[in-house]
Amino acid sequence: MELVIVLGAIVVAIVVFGWVFKLIKNTIQTVLLVAFLLLVLYFLFGIGPGVIWEQIQTWLGGGQNR
Repeated sequence: MELVIVLGAIVVAIVVFGWVFKLIKNTIQTVLLVAFLLLVLYFLFGIGPGVIWEQIQTWLGGGQNR
C-alpha cells in the first residue's frame, strides 16, 4: 500500500512540475514577444513604451482624455 502512495505522489509531482515548467516557458516567450514588439515600434516608428502605456490607460478608462 505504501508503494502505491509513493508512486501516486511521484506522478502528482511530475505533473505539477511539468505544468510549472510550461507556465514559466510561456511567460518567458510572452515577455520576449512584447519586448520585440516594443523595440520594433521604437526603432521603426519612434513610438516609445510611454506612449503605448498612455494609450492602454486611455482604453481602460484610467487615462486622461486629451
